[in-house]
Amino acid sequence: MLSEVRIGPFGEAHALLSKVLGNIVAHPDEAKYRTLKKSNAKIGALLAVSGVKALLIGVGFTEESEAFVLPAELGPAGCAAGLAGLNAQADERQSAESSAKLQAASELQKKQAVEAEKRKLEKLQIQDDAEARKQPGWRAKAAGVKGGRDIVTPSDIGACGNAGG
Repeated sequence: MLSEVRIGPFGEAHALLSKVLGNIVAHPDEAKYRTLKKSNAKIGALLAVSGVKALLIGVGFTEESEAFVLPAELGPAGCAAGLAGLNAQADERQSAESSAKLQAASELQKKQAVEAEKRKLEKLQIQDDAEARKQPGWRAKAAGVKGGRDIVTPSDIGACGNAGG
């Protein structure tokens, strides 16, 4: 369920869950690490994230009225497995995010290369046109122009008032 959580809430939940589960793995006999009070603001925010309750129950916590408690008879193995799964999911998200960034950068680079090639071609065309203007007998290449300066009346371009009405 944590895999469906957005990046921001997942990052916050990952950090706190890593600390909680890591403390239990590092200090399996400390009772204070085995109780998560719902009244604690950080724990309350953590429990609001989708999938956190399922993870805690999955590693062995039991839900009581005011807290989540990990029974003393349970060793740290469940917490270690939950921590490993949580870290694997964080690594997978990091890898996917890096891959998406690389793909976006690659697409941007391709787009910039195409635009650079277009600019280069336009620059060459401008240079060719500038050279062509220097030649005697040069005529404009504009669409619809019939000899450039030879146009003297509207009928030369097909704009006459007697168009067959």
